[in-house]
Amino acid sequence: MRILPGFCLIVYSLLYIAQVSFAQTTLSIPRNIQQTYINGTRDKSGAPGKSYWQNREDYSIKVTFDPLTRKLTGTVGIDFTNNSPDTLNKVWFKLYPNLYQEKAPRAISVETSDLTTGVKIENIHIDGQKLDSAKRVIRGTNMVLRGKNILPGQRVHYDIEYQYTLNKGSFIRTGQIDSGAFFIAYFFPRLAVYDDVDGWNTYPYTGQYEFYNDFCHFKAEITVPGDYQVWATGNLKNADEVYTPRFAERIKKAGETDSVIDVVTAGDLDAGSITHKSKTNTWKFDAENVTDMAFGMGNHYIWKSTSLVVDPVSKRRVRVDAVFNPNDKTYVPIINYARKSVEIISAKFPGIPYPYAHETIFDGPDEMEFPMMVDNRPFDNSTDAVELTAHEIFHTLFPFYVGTNETKYSFMDEGWATFAEFAFHPMIEPSLVENYNISDVNNSAGTEQDLPIMTLTPQLAGAARFADKDLKPALGYLYVKELVGDEMFFKALNYYISQWAGKHPTPYDFFNCMNTATGQNLNWFWNSWFFQKGIPDLAINKVEHQGQSYTVTISNNGTEMVPVHLTVYYNDGSTGLLSATIAVWSKGAKTATIKFKATHSVQKIILGGAYDADVNKKDNVWPR
Repeated sequence: MRILPGFCLIVYSLLYIAQVSFAQTTLSIPRNIQQTYINGTRDKSGAPGKSYWQNREDYSIKVTFDPLTRKLTGTVGIDFTNNSPDTLNKVWFKLYPNLYQEKAPRAISVETSDLTTGVKIENIHIDGQKLDSAKRVIRGTNMVLRGKNILPGQRVHYDIEYQYTLNKGSFIRTGQIDSGAFFIAYFFPRLAVYDDVDGWNTYPYTGQYEFYNDFCHFKAEITVPGDYQVWATGNLKNADEVYTPRFAERIKKAGETDSVIDVVTAGDLDAGSITHKSKTNTWKFDAENVTDMAFGMGNHYIWKSTSLVVDPVSKRRVRVDAVFNPNDKTYVPIINYARKSVEIISAKFPGIPYPYAHETIFDGPDEMEFPMMVDNRPFDNSTDAVELTAHEIFHTLFPFYVGTNETKYSFMDEGWATFAEFAFHPMIEPSLVENYNISDVNNSAGTEQDLPIMTLTPQLAGAARFADKDLKPALGYLYVKELVGDEMFFKALNYYISQWAGKHPTPYDFFNCMNTATGQNLNWFWNSWFFQKGIPDLAINKVEHQGQSYTVTISNNGTEMVPVHLTVYYNDGSTGLLSATIAVWSKGAKTATIKFKATHSVQKIILGGAYDADVNKKDNVWPR
């Protein structure tokens, strides 16, 4: 137990951190995960095993996009290296734009006008040999190629010619924003992940759950009409070829200064001459060791930019951009929220220098993250804008720097990004009052639709979906942070990141890394909070006192472990805070007793803090 600042009473408690309690608790491990330990690709300490492997793809993409017809045509060259110990007699590809294919399975409805025949594959060559179309099968967003066995260690080159029509009205992470602005993602055929856990990632993309990709090197050439600008994952390699000198110089200056630079203003748009006056311009980008690539383009967006030093040793700078419609006035402060988010990640939480050269916040109708890019809608409410910006930028670490499988385990990235909303808000904009709403957890816990956090994301549906993949895991991380303390928590989190940066961890790797780095077997909590379907429900059982000596008995009427936070209100208007971590329940106790000595008359006691889940708050007040 610890006393929070401002509480001046003497506190006695029978509570303590039981590091050895439930030490024998083990987690239920599926057979496919157990096999990775046998094969040596993963270690029970949480680290990658001595035999860990993952495949590699390098992409060379050339596309042309016509804003009038929304037709994208292109070629992609892929160098695929099979680092697995297996001979691959078929290769799975992802055709994500086929979400809009007329007969594709979808979990999200789309407008009839956006339905198409999907991605048209013109030709496929493997090592220069044309693949017979009979040897490819396309079902929804999956494409399977046969006809060539790929041996362990073998490198194969694919050339694919393709085209498709971008969606106009049904914006699901990608599409047309307005007549002169587009955000284009998942725009090229790509190899699916083949890993040591499941083999091929065969899950179709249905528009609801997200993605799982290998770390790749992308080279992209994007040809668009001459009056459009393009922002994308990676470094722009030919700024002098697409921008006129004045704007190329502004971009360069933004990357060298802490000040906010107006790279493109509304006045500049009216005056023109931002890009070189050509019928089309080809924008060249290069991105190394990232899991995906996306780009935004527009002919009427303004651009604010700044940069900051993210590594005090190397003095490396990261440029931060906000690109938006000048009519969206609420977007003006986003550049500061974004810069501050990058700063916090680099210096405080978790204290890892921002790993990429830039972060661009692009004004679109969604809330979606990509490597070095974020598509964020404008919010009138400043609190929502701060939290969304922090949330999406924090995704840079999960799933992009640490390559978690969003498709199966979305809580491994969404939980952390939601946790960042809790933590970043007071650091980004302390003047804004935050009343974070955790009612989704309280409303769904214990209902038929509620499921354990460890439920695979494609199996989640209904009212509990957000709670189980976003909010509840975030609360769990917060409770562990309080349990072990900030210093140990960030040490453990950094250990996990260092082990799995550029790799593909499972939840078991995360749990084991945290156990290893903290020196505590936390399986008792992982099991309760992540593996079981439970109900958080603490109550003030009774309060006894003799004079100024108080004894408060807290009962756990539910089945889950929630920290104890008591606020004591005094008749003179002062308050005091008492807290005890989740360790108080670690031995299976159903009650906990807190004793304290008051110096003033107690008016009331309230149980529960802003982030304490509780399905019944009526029994959290004394006197009732």
